[in-house]
Amino acid sequence: MKTLLFVSALAVLSISSLSGQNAAGTLKVFSEEPVMVYVDEVHYPEYGDISLVPGTHYLKALNKDEVKVYSEIISIKAGQVTSILIEAPTVQQSAVPAGVIYGQQMMETASNPSEDNTPGSDEVRVTPKQSIDIGQVGGVLPPDMSGAFGLVFGMSAREVDQIMSPKAAQAQRNTGYNVYAIPYESSVYMVECRFIDQKLLQIIVGYVSTYNNNSKLKLDKKEVPFPEFTRMLNDLTAIYGEPDSTEKIFLSGYSEDDGRILEALKRKKALIYYNWTDEKTGNNIIMGLAYTTVPLAATIYTSGPMSAEAAARKLRLHAYDYSKTFTDNYFSN
Repeated sequence: MKTLLFVSALAVLSISSLSGQNAAGTLKVFSEEPVMVYVDEVHYPEYGDISLVPGTHYLKALNKDEVKVYSEIISIKAGQVTSILIEAPTVQQSAVPAGVIYGQQMMETASNPSEDNTPGSDEVRVTPKQSIDIGQVGGVLPPDMSGAFGLVFGMSAREVDQIMSPKAAQAQRNTGYNVYAIPYESSVYMVECRFIDQKLLQIIVGYVSTYNNNSKLKLDKKEVPFPEFTRMLNDLTAIYGEPDSTEKIFLSGYSEDDGRILEALKRKKALIYYNWTDEKTGNNIIMGLAYTTVPLAATIYTSGPMSAEAAARKLRLHAYDYSKTFTDNYFSN
């Protein structure tokens, strides 16, 4: 996934990386009951004094039954101590369905009777609540995984550009693919649309960590976008259910819980991704954490039939070889 996106977009946005090394900050976690603490999905058995690089991090705590009791994005500042108290959940709090929290869902009550036709009962619908923009329209994505952002696989490049350009702060149009920089909160994310015979084949949505310097938005190579990665996973799980498969690949002695995820990603010794596939259409979604020119959290939507055609033709777009697997492409670039 080294050149899946961003390479050409860097010149468009005039984004550069942060140089120098920031001093570490300290996280102290206090809990009324024993918990298992994870920071950026790394387990810390001893959590009274955790040294972290400055920036945003994802803090999660599980109780003895491995039920999530805390899940927040925290901010760590250089040379400062951040203290977090995890309170024991009350009976009312523990009664909240875990799926509603994890799936970022909200309950909506309709006035129509439910299927059991019980007089006076209401039908309860559970609809996803969007927590990060990965192309949802009205909070949802197509059930057959046929696109995102209102785009549908097979659309012409012109139609795609007509839909995406109004959303973008800047755009770059290339042979075989277009890249759009979409404003989001105080930063931007990238959308790369790829084409076969000028028809939409693939949509790649990528988030990186950024910072502002002299009013210029710059990439942060020292911070892994764990918050965006987690929110992507939550949203996709809320819409499509649990992934069909999960791959967590660590090479050369690296492991998931050794606290060296940034180093492993940068050296191309780690790749984490989740996979969903629609059985009827063959359309596919891969959501991963990897490294391009910076640490990257990405969601990739691909047409099943068009991808098969691209593979048969050994198509190469933006240095991606469609006749190879996703993993082979990543580790060979």
